[in-house]
Amino acid sequence: MSDNLIAALKRDRFVLKPDLLLTANGPQRDLALVVEGSTVVSAGPAAELDAADQAAALTLDGHAIIPGFTDAHTHLGQTFGKILIGGEPAQIWRRLWVPMEAGIDDEAAYVSAKWQFLEQLRGGFTGVVNYALNDAARNAAVHRAAEETGIRLRSSTGLDEVATDADPNGERVPLARILDRIDEHIAQTSALPRITPSVSSGSFFGNRPETLAAISEHAKKRGIIYQLHANEHFPEVHDSILQFGKRPLELLAEHGVLGPHVLIHHATLATDREVALLQKTDAAVAYNPVASEWKGNAVAPALAFAAHGVRFGLGSDNTRFDGFRTLDAAEHAQRLTYGLRTADFSAGAGWTWVDAITRGSADAAGWSDVGVLSAGARADFLVLDMERPETQPSWDFEWELVRYYNRDQIAAVVVDGRPVLAAGQPVDWDGREFLRRYRALGQRVGSLPGITRVHGASDRYRPKVS
Repeated sequence: MSDNLIAALKRDRFVLKPDLLLTANGPQRDLALVVEGSTVVSAGPAAELDAADQAAALTLDGHAIIPGFTDAHTHLGQTFGKILIGGEPAQIWRRLWVPMEAGIDDEAAYVSAKWQFLEQLRGGFTGVVNYALNDAARNAAVHRAAEETGIRLRSSTGLDEVATDADPNGERVPLARILDRIDEHIAQTSALPRITPSVSSGSFFGNRPETLAAISEHAKKRGIIYQLHANEHFPEVHDSILQFGKRPLELLAEHGVLGPHVLIHHATLATDREVALLQKTDAAVAYNPVASEWKGNAVAPALAFAAHGVRFGLGSDNTRFDGFRTLDAAEHAQRLTYGLRTADFSAGAGWTWVDAITRGSADAAGWSDVGVLSAGARADFLVLDMERPETQPSWDFEWELVRYYNRDQIAAVVVDGRPVLAAGQPVDWDGREFLRRYRALGQRVGSLPGITRVHGASDRYRPKVS
């Protein structure tokens, strides 16, 4: 099946008849997916195919097709630091992430991005939203990695008024320079069909609220998304109240920063009033459940987001890049923190989290034609092997996706109508050779000067057995 499937997927026009196709209205049988070029032509009844498409159709017995996942929040420059967070106190960004991203050169940025893209594709992610304040040279390296792997990327640039560790009353970067960098980034991505631009800021840590408002307005006029962290950790909320008398999301709303073009990362400490502000302004949120489990102060109120119509998707925040385990963590975290205390046994039900990682994340990323398999949509999808004991017999496919499916069941990953991964390995390049070639570089990045790990390696604390 694998060779026949990949051969079919390499055609300019192909027709697939899986046992099950996940649509916007849930899983359905007896449907056919027709793709031409990078676009879905139709996802309708197989019986209605014309004679030519019937003859060309590949029947995928024992397989399902679902939309590809979108990682609504990651940091491509931090790939080689993900294991360093084990056992660390929550406030790690100055000790780990700042020195790591400051210490890598453009070659290391390329390797870090491509390494993560490979992990993302293996985990079912066909699209990625990168939060970064990259300049053009750094983004050129990241874009090269995205082009070589075939993944869809929401790229990012940015420039804070002041360095986060600098004197806040010191010399400021002129707003015009920040806006010029945004426009340069838009021009840099204009000829790259799977790469779209965005802007990121370090919130009020490095910018005055009025500067954030000006950047937001510029992003809105340019039709790109604006990424901000907000309400992630206790110190951030505390400092915001001390400086401005407002919580972070309240502050952003008061200054007109929030809007449909804004993607807020985390919002783990959002109050009911702040949830209402997100809904009112139509801002989107990246819910990062594994980040909360591993390095957070709280779990975002994603069930409240869903109940009140707040747009949200799921992100990794540079923890692990396995979409199925992200689904599991999303439901699991809500069940433990909100569901158990109210006897909410559904905890959103399976479809809430499947929708969140597919069309919800794509919507948060600003991709209106991704995350659902319908006529006119981008052909980004996964082919799943259903014939495993863990997932048979099938009674409720979306709950099974959340709780039982694994990335080793991904038979193929397709982005823009082109197969990019089959049986866990890249179709057009040698993933194993890439890992062998750059493993030592990854180890060097993880030990750059300035990186401080408090916890230390596990064998340092393991009790000795005589």
